[in-house]
Amino acid sequence: MPTVMREIVIIGAGMAGLAAAQRLHQAGLPALALEARQRVGGRVWTDRSRGIVEFGAEFIHGKKAVTWDLIRQAGLTATLWPPEALADSATAYRFACQGRLLPSSSDVPARTENLYELVEHYEGPEQSAAELMISLAPADDLAAQFALRRLANVEAADVTRLSAQALGLDRRKDTAGWGDDFHVNDGYDSLATFLAQGLEVRLNTAITQIDWNETGAMLHLANGQTIQARRVIVTVPLGVLQAGTLRFCPALPPEKEQAISALAMGSVTKLALWFEQAFWPPFAFLHSDGIVPAWWPVYSEQGAVLMGYTGGPAALKLAALGNEAAIEQGLAEVTALFGSAARETFVKGQLVDWSSDPWARGGYTYTPVGAGNARAELATPVANTLFFAGEATCTNGHPATVHGAIESGWRAVDEILTLAQPNTQV
Repeated sequence: MPTVMREIVIIGAGMAGLAAAQRLHQAGLPALALEARQRVGGRVWTDRSRGIVEFGAEFIHGKKAVTWDLIRQAGLTATLWPPEALADSATAYRFACQGRLLPSSSDVPARTENLYELVEHYEGPEQSAAELMISLAPADDLAAQFALRRLANVEAADVTRLSAQALGLDRRKDTAGWGDDFHVNDGYDSLATFLAQGLEVRLNTAITQIDWNETGAMLHLANGQTIQARRVIVTVPLGVLQAGTLRFCPALPPEKEQAISALAMGSVTKLALWFEQAFWPPFAFLHSDGIVPAWWPVYSEQGAVLMGYTGGPAALKLAALGNEAAIEQGLAEVTALFGSAARETFVKGQLVDWSSDPWARGGYTYTPVGAGNARAELATPVANTLFFAGEATCTNGHPATVHGAIESGWRAVDEILTLAQPNTQV
């Protein structure tokens, strides 16, 4: 097939790729975005079979996230979760141990929160989150165990590898307002759809190899077609780069390869259980010592959903059960907590395993002990031909977030624009 000639090509139409494409379009430099999936959004994936349920990214994290500018431009709305009335309740954040809810008089929630914050805001020498926790509380302390499970969940991390130093640095750099969460009322994918408007996006188009040099790149598509580009923005997730399914010829510089190896792609599974109606007492988040360590409710006119969330190595254990067994496991845990109404009103369930997704190979990234400057190195352009974006490249305290991915796409475009001479197109 003949080679297609393009000025700028973006690999991936997730949130980073779409943000980059939209910024280029606004600058009068339209780009071609190539997406291997059948949809845009990447790790943003909304299900509407019974109300709005997020199979991928779920929350806007922070009142000052750049996502809000786009939400307003798109005419969308978002709602604080938990609502203030529920957040002020003593039962908003519940804990469960051995299949039973801990009483509101328990000191475990408060001690868990304190230990979690000590790790989250750590400013000391390099060590793992697990090592730091050992210095803060006995290993058999239930609060310490819950704090580590929460860290594994939130960071999608193996806490024996997660750098407490890097985590603390990210929290200090954060400008979005970490801790405040919001649901996009019309579904997160509505924002992806907005970003894609007016852009040239080719779906079902996988790239297998990039031949590159100082003057440009040749992209080899899985369908046998080739596309020649002067500049390429690579937004594929870290897990795909680590798997080597996207080849670079010649190989990327050693510093770049080392950065790709040094960072970690965290594992995430989400387990959605649909019910005809809510049968549980009001709560916002429930932390459990079960196979599914975290739950939160999602409500709609079609019924109610309990969303189970598992991050880190435990996510792989849940995924290994398979869809039907994982649903049964989750339903059994919910039944133990809330009674037989769970089975009586159960409609259906769905396990979403991001680590087995070939175009993600994980949920999002975390920084292991010793990874140092890996994110900055991953973000560095190569030969003014290859530019890199995606949440893994965030150095401003916003990795593992949608707004971080969006910012990274904008940053890659700014790098390209600075190369253009006055009155000269890139």
